[in-house]
Amino acid sequence: MFDVQFANIEYLYLLLLLPVMALGFLLYLRRRRKALQKIGNIKTLKALSPETSTSRPIIRAVLAAMAIALLIVAVARPRVGSKLKETTSQGNEIMILLDISNSMRATDMYPSRLESTKNAISNLVRKLSSDRVGLIIFAGSAFVQVPMTTDLKATDIFIQSVSCDMISEQGTALGAAMNLAIKSFNFDDNLSKAIILVSDGENHEPEPDPIQIAKLCAEKGIVVHTIGVGDVRGAPIPIKEGSKDFIKDRSGEIVMTKLDETSLQKIAQAGGGIYVKASNSNSGFPTVYNEISKMKKGEIVQYAEFDEKFVVPALFSLILFVTACFVLKRKNRWIRKMGLFERKDDNL
Repeated sequence: MFDVQFANIEYLYLLLLLPVMALGFLLYLRRRRKALQKIGNIKTLKALSPETSTSRPIIRAVLAAMAIALLIVAVARPRVGSKLKETTSQGNEIMILLDISNSMRATDMYPSRLESTKNAISNLVRKLSSDRVGLIIFAGSAFVQVPMTTDLKATDIFIQSVSCDMISEQGTALGAAMNLAIKSFNFDDNLSKAIILVSDGENHEPEPDPIQIAKLCAEKGIVVHTIGVGDVRGAPIPIKEGSKDFIKDRSGEIVMTKLDETSLQKIAQAGGGIYVKASNSNSGFPTVYNEISKMKKGEIVQYAEFDEKFVVPALFSLILFVTACFVLKRKNRWIRKMGLFERKDDNL
C-alpha cells in the first residue's frame, strides 16, 4: 500500500467550500425555476425555446466542481512513497539538546525561555542546510524528538511543536540527555560531530554526571557547546504558559529558577566547546554557529525525497475545466438531433 502524504495539507480545508458552492447552485436553480413559473407554464415555455436545457448547466457545474477539487488536491502537493535521490554535500552532524523542564516557562526571556529558544533554534536549523540535525528534548528524562536527518523542514516543524508538557517526569537530567545524544551519532562516517546543549543549567539528576559525559564526548570527537537560558537573579515559574499564577513550594513560597552558568561553563570546557549566555537581544546561537562552521566537513551522499504526484490531479483538473467549457448552456442544433446530454424528463 502506498504511503500518501501532503506537503501542504492545510490547503485541503478548501474542499469544505465545495458543499457551500453546491448549495448555492441548487438555490439558484430553485429560484430560477420559480421565476419561470411566474412567466408561464413550463411545458409551454419549453416548446417556445426547444434549444434551452437545464441538464447542461448542471453537468457543467459538476465538472467544474470536480476540477476545483482536483486543483485543491494538486496545490496540497500529494506525495506517494519515497525514493532515494543521490547528492553530494559537505556537512556535519549536529544534535541539539533542549531543556523543556517547567523552569523553561519562566518569562525572564520574552515571551518565555522555551519560546524564545525555539525561535532561535529554528533560525539556526535554516542555516544548517547541508548538515544532519537531530533534536533531543529532556526534563527529568530524555528522548529523541527528531533523529539525525537532513530533512530540516520537518525538523523545524517538530521544534515548533515542543512544549513543557511533553515530558511528565520533571527535573533536569543533563547527563542523561547528553548520554542519549552520544548514542544518536553515527560513528561509521567521516562527519564532524557537535552537541548544542540549551538549558538554564539547573541539574536535578546527579547521575550520570554531565561533566563526565562531556569528557566522554570529547574522547569520541564530539564537541559540546552550551547555551545558558535565563537570568542569574532568578525568575518565578508560571504554572502553565501565559499564566500569572506561579509554582510554589510546600511552605507556600514562590519557587525561583536561576540560570546556573557555572555548571554550563564546566560542561562546555570538558566537552571542548564554548559557553554562551542567551539574552533577548542575542540568542547565543549565531556564536555557536560560527564555531560549528569552523569544523571539518565530511560528505553526505544520500537523502530521502518523496515522489511528488501533484501533476496527476492538476492534469485531470485541466481536462475537466476544458470539458466543462465545451458543454454549452444551450443545445446545439446538430447535437440535439443526436440526443446527447438529453433526458426524457428534461425541463426548463
